[in-house]
Amino acid sequence: MNFRAALIATTALVLIAGVAQAAEQTIVTTAQNLDGSTTKTVTTTRYYYPDNDLNNNGIIDSTEFPVYAYNRWDRNGDGFVTDDEWEVGAVRWYGPANNEYKTYTYWDKDGNGRIDPSEFGTQLTTTNLYSIWDTNADNTIQGDEYAVATFRLYDINNDGQMSLEEWKNAQ
Repeated sequence: MNFRAALIATTALVLIAGVAQAAEQTIVTTAQNLDGSTTKTVTTTRYYYPDNDLNNNGIIDSTEFPVYAYNRWDRNGDGFVTDDEWEVGAVRWYGPANNEYKTYTYWDKDGNGRIDPSEFGTQLTTTNLYSIWDTNADNTIQGDEYAVATFRLYDINNDGQMSLEEWKNAQ
């Protein structure tokens, strides 16, 4: 990882720690050695996305990603993505010049004026958004990928820095 990527990842982790609740999982394993002694191994993992890592394995996989994205797009937390929330999310997550995300009415399949989690998940999987976050294409979003993508998401003007206004908007 080059210096700029490491700096971005570190800054993003600091940002994420302020935005998301972190959780820790400690696993203690004991192994019986051939000589009869035992070896204890303690592994502690810190998760910055416990509400989105539904199976608590330390990664966001392709089945968990739509839930994560939906929760971020539904800015008022009412359980639906409105037209205004969709506009902000689509531009922020896909970029203003990308038309892959189509239109709000395209995503709102039942035409009721709001996008529910099922509609969102179905449409999200037809785009390449997950592959943008899963940079090594291993079908998981690891901590470093999450940090870089999240930083990029909140760095609205793409200058590689987090301004106070961008920070406030991330909350």
